[in-house]
Order: sequence, then structure tokens, then C-alpha cells
Amino acid sequence: MSPIETLEAGLGQFRAAITNVDDVGWDTPTNCEPWSARQLASHALNSQLLWVGVLTGRELVSIGAVMKAEPFEGDLMVKADEVIAIAREAWHADGVLEAIHQTPFGELPGSVAINFPTIDSFAHSWDLSSSVGEGLDFADEVLPALEAIIAMASNEATRSMGLFAEPTDPPLDANATERLMASAGRTIRRA
Repeated sequence: MSPIETLEAGLGQFRAAITNVDDVGWDTPTNCEPWSARQLASHALNSQLLWVGVLTGRELVSIGAVMKAEPFEGDLMVKADEVIAIAREAWHADGVLEAIHQTPFGELPGSVAINFPTIDSFAHSWDLSSSVGEGLDFADEVLPALEAIIAMASNEATRSMGLFAEPTDPPLDANATERLMASAGRTIRRA
């Protein structure tokens, strides 16, 4: 899969995760403590806007708002559709993958920077789904790309910034998605 195709799959996965949360579920605690499901979803949407700001040179959201998980009010599906449309437009712009962008990690080509919103969309899809009691397994065709992204992005520097936690040990019977999320620092809990 190309980087754009992988990001598109992640955005679609996140949108699906949001549709699976009912009104009561938005107050559910998540594995991203101390955030509620609403805060987690808001963090993930703001993260997409942060990366669009990197691409366009406009601050759409502050990194503080992203990391504080300031919750969006109202219908999160409406907000998700709005943010996903903005992200798609920005990442599909001519030359964006080849251009060098000033990122929180220094100057990076778009072809590398795209990995951060991609893993964010997938990881937070899994976080949100597992926190509200929904199972989520990533499609087999995206697993190799996600493994490569996590291997590249999850390192001492990004862990020191709080973007990733240390890898955890998944259960012996963990599936491919659970093993991948454990490598990204998630603790696999089962009911």
C-alpha cells in the first residue's frame, strides 16, 4: 500500500470506530488515561489537524490542545467528517509528499511525516474501539505498512515526547493487531 492509501485506510478505520460509540459510550474511560472516549476521539481529530497545519504552515490547533485532549462538544461524527475531509485534501495536494516540512521532529519530507497521522489514526481507532468494548482487527493488507511505520516512529525520541510508550508484552494468544498495538506501547486487556 502507498503511504496515502495507508493513511486513507486509517482515517476510514477511525471514522468507523467513532460510529460504533453510542451517546453513553462517550463518557467511558479509555486505555489512554485519564481521557474519556470523547477526549480520546477529540485528541485524535486534533492530531490530524495539527499535521494539516504542518503541511500548510497554518496553525489550525495548538499542540497543547492536542495533548490536553480538549473535548469537542456535540456530534463527533460531524466533526470527524469535517476533519477527515480537511486531512484528505491536505495530503492529496500536489507535491506534499515530496516537500520538506517543519515538524515537531525537525524537517521531514512529507513521505515520512505522513507516517505520524497514519499511525495515530490506526492506534486511536484501536484505543477507542477496545475502550468501549468493541473488537477491532486491522485488515491484513495494512499490517505490513503499520509494522514498518511503528518500527520507524516508535523510538526513544518519540517515547520521551510521550507519543509512544515502551512496547508491552502481548498475551501468548494475541492476534496480529494486538501484537502490533503492544509494539506501539498498548497494554492488551481482555474482558
